[in-house]
Amino acid sequence: MKNRNMFYLRSSGLLACLAMTLFVPKTHPLNWKNVTLEPICEYWVAPPHMGSDSNPGTSSLPWSTLEHAAATVPDNNCIVWFKNGTYSGTNNLKTRFTTRTIFRAVENYKALFENDGPVIDLDGAMNMVFEGFEFQHSGSGLKKHLVIMDRRDDLWSEQITFQNNIFHDSYNNDLLKIHNGAKFVTIENNIFYNQGESEQHIDVNSVTDITIQDNIFFNDFIGSGRINTKNTKHFIVVKDSNAISDGLIGSQRIKIWRNIFLNWQGGSETFLQIGNDGKPYHEAQDVYIENNLLIGNSPSLISAAFGVRGAKNVIFNNNTLVGDLPSKAYAFRVSISESNPINENITFTNNIFSDPTGSMGVDLDGGPGEFSDGDPDDTSNLILDNNLYWNGGEVIPPGDLVSPMIDDSRPFVEDPLVETDQSHVVLPRWSGSAFESGNSSIRDEFVRLVEKYGVLPKASMAIGEADPNSAANIDILGRTRSSTPDLGAYEYQIKLNGISGLSTIFLRWSPPREMRAASLKISYSNNGVTQQATGIPITASTYTLRNLEPDTIYTISLTAHAEDDALLAYSNQLVLLTTGYHFYLPSTFNQIPQHQLLNCQNNLESVR
Repeated sequence: MKNRNMFYLRSSGLLACLAMTLFVPKTHPLNWKNVTLEPICEYWVAPPHMGSDSNPGTSSLPWSTLEHAAATVPDNNCIVWFKNGTYSGTNNLKTRFTTRTIFRAVENYKALFENDGPVIDLDGAMNMVFEGFEFQHSGSGLKKHLVIMDRRDDLWSEQITFQNNIFHDSYNNDLLKIHNGAKFVTIENNIFYNQGESEQHIDVNSVTDITIQDNIFFNDFIGSGRINTKNTKHFIVVKDSNAISDGLIGSQRIKIWRNIFLNWQGGSETFLQIGNDGKPYHEAQDVYIENNLLIGNSPSLISAAFGVRGAKNVIFNNNTLVGDLPSKAYAFRVSISESNPINENITFTNNIFSDPTGSMGVDLDGGPGEFSDGDPDDTSNLILDNNLYWNGGEVIPPGDLVSPMIDDSRPFVEDPLVETDQSHVVLPRWSGSAFESGNSSIRDEFVRLVEKYGVLPKASMAIGEADPNSAANIDILGRTRSSTPDLGAYEYQIKLNGISGLSTIFLRWSPPREMRAASLKISYSNNGVTQQATGIPITASTYTLRNLEPDTIYTISLTAHAEDDALLAYSNQLVLLTTGYHFYLPSTFNQIPQHQLLNCQNNLESVR
């Protein structure tokens, strides 16, 4: 009886520890731009009824505005915490920090910035991060942008990051405008919806070195009590409207990757537009659009999914466009207008274009389908290569600009087997306490939409068919692609599952889908020691690890190897406790640091 009680205590203690250690929010693996070191200094801000800018900015005596905090906080790697509540008015930010200064909500999306104009105006500011906020206009009939960043005299806004925020309901202009020479800006893990009429979610205008990643873009005007006028423009536009006035001609080095676009409610425009204003120069150059998921779930007419107008060196790679998208051209429109020079070097490769309804490129009048639009004479060196096309078993339509069955030298006409039912998409709207799906974070919503509408099942013919010389290195979820990468935004991965006993772990996995694979290898570790089971036949789908330590946390992964032992593919990481309890971490979870697992286990030694 004593031993049984000890086993119960040990098991329940480990389970409690695992609950604290493992069940963390699903977030994108951190890169250098969003790694936060232990802050050297901390300050606090609260809404006016709780704070005052005459206070010292402590937790008990907080400031009351972002503008005062940004002007007052020391330049010393500080973090400024914002308590729950509503912050009204414009915050003009001009400080040029030399250290990374973070402005963060105490609770995600519960610090609301609202105003009848801009809520944040970054004017030549530098080294600022904004995280966990909600931004909105306070009512209809308002003017100007919701958030804007530009230059002050000869000082450009630079090294600015917006991450894990909700931008919504601008009533007269863009949700976010990045312009006038801004540089080194990162927009990641945010949600954008409902811009002003004839405007965009994000206007990237005469800037350099901008990264837009891991965001969700959609519209839902009725959900915000607004009328859907069907005349909004692009979700993202990249252009240069002001010629040489800011010392820069054309937006340059723009990366738009790992985003989700859905629920189109605009006019005859595009989800994503590169170049737009008919200027006598290339308005954008060196633009990379990769690993995006575009969901055609709306009945509203769109001009095309992608658009190019007066740009050069633009690459569309490993994107997935799926759904019945009523359009003038299903995939893209590449054209020029007014004084534009011709487009140069526009590439579409390794993408998936899939309309499961058989109405690819058919407009609302039911006319003949069209794949692409534009005059071939308006573009020099347009490349269409190694893409997958599916039109519900119907003929792939031609295009005025290029036709897949003629101009793509390596076309795949196959059903990619991605989800076809888009009739009940749950939009990622925030209610104040949770998203409509029940999730509590933007990253959870991102993963939910990818796993529902972008996944390639194991039987998909898109697996292993991307050109490894041009394919993106990672997929839409930030996972490393295999040596034989897949078409589209999502990379198929071996799915590893397991059930543990007291000293055994039974493992089962999906096929690796690697033609060169000759053997499998299982790596399992505990207490910092890694062991391997090697030489497992490539045809195997199960394996049992034996003679393991009881009541011990094991971290397990499976890899597929070629005959020369070259790594070809890998599975998700599995974390199991050898007591019969099973904890499975999807691959989109952050890897749990080994020291946390060891500390968790060591802290429970006292109950043995």
